[in-house]
Amino acid sequence: MAEDKKERRSLIESVKAPLIFSAALAFVAGFVTLISASGGTDNPARVDLALIAFGVVFIVALLVVSMLQLASRDNPEHLSQGAGVNRKSEDLYRRQVAERRAEAARKKAQEAREAEGDEPRYGRAEDA
Repeated sequence: MAEDKKERRSLIESVKAPLIFSAALAFVAGFVTLISASGGTDNPARVDLALIAFGVVFIVALLVVSMLQLASRDNPEHLSQGAGVNRKSEDLYRRQVAERRAEAARKKAQEAREAEGDEPRYGRAEDA
């Protein structure tokens, strides 16, 4: 069994993209909330609402991106191979089908041999 030549990515590299994406979305949501919650230039800025929006969007975006990343990741190849209880079911099925076909061929050959005994043997190479 050949080992994968790919090196495993470190934790920082695998987490960096979702964190940056979530932070960017959260910053946009916080900025939009800061501007729209104040109600105009005459009122003070609502930083509290902007921080709440930033936190909520950051957490939700981070969870969604992480779940999508987990869902799209393929299983390693070595998980589908094994011995004993963990054998691949496809190999077992193919072996059973081959055994059934061989048994059917043996039965057919046996029936053909038995049927030959009842027929006359005229014109065969064995008689010559």
